[in-house]
Amino acid sequence: MNNLHTAYFGGTPMLIESYKAKAHLDRVAQFDPTTIQANSGLEETLELIFGPRPKMAKNEGLAVIPIKGVIGSGISEIDKMTGSCDIEDIEEMLEDAERDDNIKVIIFDVDSPGGTVTGVPELAKRIRKCKKRTIGWTCKQACSGGYWLLSQCDEVWVSGSSIVCNIGCFMGFLNEAKAYEMEGYKVELFKSGWAKAAGYPGTETTPEQKALFLADVKETHDWFIQDVMSVRSMAKVEDMQGQCWSGRLAASKMLVTGIKDTFDDLLMYVGEDIYEAYEGAEPSVGGTNTYAQSISAEVTPEQGKDEDGTTPISGDKKKKKKENGEDDEDEEEQPNSEPEKEIPDDPGCKPVITDEKTKG
Repeated sequence: MNNLHTAYFGGTPMLIESYKAKAHLDRVAQFDPTTIQANSGLEETLELIFGPRPKMAKNEGLAVIPIKGVIGSGISEIDKMTGSCDIEDIEEMLEDAERDDNIKVIIFDVDSPGGTVTGVPELAKRIRKCKKRTIGWTCKQACSGGYWLLSQCDEVWVSGSSIVCNIGCFMGFLNEAKAYEMEGYKVELFKSGWAKAAGYPGTETTPEQKALFLADVKETHDWFIQDVMSVRSMAKVEDMQGQCWSGRLAASKMLVTGIKDTFDDLLMYVGEDIYEAYEGAEPSVGGTNTYAQSISAEVTPEQGKDEDGTTPISGDKKKKKKENGEDDEDEEEQPNSEPEKEIPDDPGCKPVITDEKTKG
């Protein structure tokens, strides 16, 4: 990915863990176009390796916008086919959903380690200012730049084992001055302005240049924290110093709204009709009527929607064998067992709604 490669090796502030950026670059570099068979296309081959490019889904008043992979701005088509997502594409999908009068709720489905800085703060503001109800969701990772975007939704729901936050920024240079000297090389650099060509290969950065780079990184970090605090005022700055948190810990630190075990649970929370439209489930599956009535009766806006992020909906339908050995589908029976007991020493917390703005 040229966008990420330039930032990683060119001394540009980044919103991603350094080892994740390096891992992505190494994975893409390992791909050898010469291995493509004559009867196979490049796009088909890349899809087999990196997976299909995610697209927005719209149905029953809901739009699901994917934010998958390393985030960049104005990236190439080959970058998009090798596990990256473009800020500009996300903006276009958001515009589409905002213009569609049938869409009432927008879910941002995030699985991203972050990426480069350019465009992320602006898109985060766009999400925060969206007039339609926005919900952020991840069951994998939403770190650094990915969390910046996720955090600006009206509500942020995550699975307990997901990895989120990593609120920070970094940049780096490879100091090759000593290596050049050992090889007998000396760089002669002609420039104007003390900050120009800072970090040029084979040269030492001056104290003034280092201070300039640190100020650049700190500005982005402060901007990040400011945006998070604007919608999650109960969170603490000491929890926004580059740490990665599990979904459970993030909930306890008020960095997300709460826990949902699965995307099905999230859809059920948004609306039974939406769940049925997306999953093809029949009304009786999983006791949806009872479930919807129980959460509406027991929950106040201050308390959140439930204590453990809703009862997970599994499978929709259970398969059983006919006498002839063939698979048959049967509706899942209404559960008659007693509700599961709470784990007493749960390190997480009740999913208290801490969002500054919550739309109906």
